[in-house]
Amino acid sequence: MYSTLNDYDINYLEQLAKQSSATINRANVYSEILKHATLDALTGFYNRRHLDERIKQETAKAQRQKTPLCAIMTDIDFFKSVNDIYGHAVGDLVLKTVSKTIRSQLREYDIAGRYGGEEFAILLPFTRTEEAVMVAERLRHSVENTIIDLSKVNPDAPQKSINVTISIGIYEFKNSDISDDLLKKADKALYQAKDTGRNRVIINKDGK
Repeated sequence: MYSTLNDYDINYLEQLAKQSSATINRANVYSEILKHATLDALTGFYNRRHLDERIKQETAKAQRQKTPLCAIMTDIDFFKSVNDIYGHAVGDLVLKTVSKTIRSQLREYDIAGRYGGEEFAILLPFTRTEEAVMVAERLRHSVENTIIDLSKVNPDAPQKSINVTISIGIYEFKNSDISDDLLKKADKALYQAKDTGRNRVIINKDGK
């Protein structure tokens, strides 16, 4: 600028800056509130309430657009024993590590939620059963091969690291299903995986 700002211009710009700052602060606060309302604090996945909303949206979209949709239900094998043996701090570390490992193997538009406790639900839009199996096996192998460093929460622990495994159930949504069927039927396959030895992937093929 070739001319000096006068007092009126300076005052106007100061007021504009203050209003902009207040607006940005309010937006940041709202963003934090929204994040805490939708995300699980420990894992960073969607919480159960928001996951239920996403399931309704994704199943409605799959039926409307006639596109495939698969669900994965998975939980950490023998997680109660981890808590009992190593304590809840290690249990939390295991949950964080497993969720981070799972997220690293998913596509940007896949949807992951903490269903409850050590159980996670994953929605795979535009995905058929065969592709979902490949994703599930990738998740299983990645978790199984991840070393969890216990010194992060307990430097004096006699055992420095552990590995955990996950069991997985898969179901592909059908046009005749309702939204509640998606995870219910994937969960049935998960329990079959746990009942037949754990650390494996089972598909619910009959849709019951």
